[in-house]
Amino acid sequence: MTTGGTALAVLKVKGLPLTLLSVFCAFLGWSLLLPVIPVAMLDDGYGDTLAGLSTGVFMAATVVTQFFVPRLLRSVGYVPVMIAASVLLGVPSAFYLIDGGPWLVLVVSAVRGTGFGAVTVAQSALLAELVPPRQLGRANAFFGAAIGVGEILGFSIGLTLYTRAGDSVFLVAVLCGVVGAVGAVGVPPLRAEPGKKRTPQTGDDADAPVSAGTGPGAGHAPLWKLAFVPVVGLCTGAMGFGALSAFAAPAVDGIDPAAAATVAGSALAVTGGAQILGRVISGSWADRIGEPGRLVVWASLCAVGGMLAMAAVIHAAPTGPGLVVGALASAALFGLGFGGVQSETLLMMFDRMPRDRVSEASATWNMSFDSGTGTGSAVLGVVAASSGYGGVFLAGAGLVGLGTVTLGADRFLGRHRVVEEHNIRTRLRRLTTGFRR
Repeated sequence: MTTGGTALAVLKVKGLPLTLLSVFCAFLGWSLLLPVIPVAMLDDGYGDTLAGLSTGVFMAATVVTQFFVPRLLRSVGYVPVMIAASVLLGVPSAFYLIDGGPWLVLVVSAVRGTGFGAVTVAQSALLAELVPPRQLGRANAFFGAAIGVGEILGFSIGLTLYTRAGDSVFLVAVLCGVVGAVGAVGVPPLRAEPGKKRTPQTGDDADAPVSAGTGPGAGHAPLWKLAFVPVVGLCTGAMGFGALSAFAAPAVDGIDPAAAATVAGSALAVTGGAQILGRVISGSWADRIGEPGRLVVWASLCAVGGMLAMAAVIHAAPTGPGLVVGALASAALFGLGFGGVQSETLLMMFDRMPRDRVSEASATWNMSFDSGTGTGSAVLGVVAASSGYGGVFLAGAGLVGLGTVTLGADRFLGRHRVVEEHNIRTRLRRLTTGFRR
């Protein structure tokens, strides 16, 4: 049974605390400015188009960069990439203090997006390089907590700091980048080198079932085959997250504008806190049983429940405290499930892929998350225009449900596939033993 001491023992892994510091700073700096920059652009008179385009350019640069990061990790190593990425994400924020026109805003957004794309892939891939497989679940829980706490703080204080202290919020983002870069300096100088053999997460027992990441021919399997199921599960969950983050406050505002102010300021923080809990539970459970993916279907079902609960709240249209409690409870239920999905799908990718493809696993996971979030907001925006906000969350539940079905089918088929492979290996071993005698 896992004890508190055992759970905290993973923090003794060399380089992990500094990696978590770098993770925290990156996501604090990102979430701090995410809601601030569009508002600042509107305050400066640039209009709605540029306000939206600044976020779009940032996310586009993030996803494009993530595709190329595995190659960088193999050529120059983790530490240089993390240092450069932290600097690119944080330091250019100082240019927002200059009124250089719309082009400067877009260029800075692109540079910062490049830094964010690089740092997200490098950090999560480094996790699998630093931590022994038997502790990876708990390490991933701490990793998720560092992300979640950074996001909660950033989303909670970003606009408030901008409103009360003006442009100083951009200097705080610069400081986050500098501290993150300094923290990365103390991380062991590893490089994502091809050809490293992966230690099975469940041990070296010859009779243990072999996962896709360690089985025969795993190193030659196409990337999409190894990653398809976790990608679908994560991407559809992220679409639901995109719907929640974009439409929860407007949906509540259409029912009770007074309640919308509370929901707008609290929904993402509540979702983030619940995601931390979901990642901690699923990561600890994966380490305890020695296999990722056991809770992923239940976690995805929980996320579906959050979407359906939000649709029900909008349909019932309560007012006042009832509306606030209903909306935030739905956000918490979704966040709990989505946090579990995030943790389980990342661990599933690490488990299925050979050790020399850890960086590709991280890049694929991050690209799935970011593209799913953006696609969900865009696609479900069309649904909102035609079917209203209740239809948005019903459609979101359908998308997340598609991921649930895919994950469930994989669990069912995978269980039979592993048992069959185990039986074949056992029979072959017995035949070989008999022949030798």
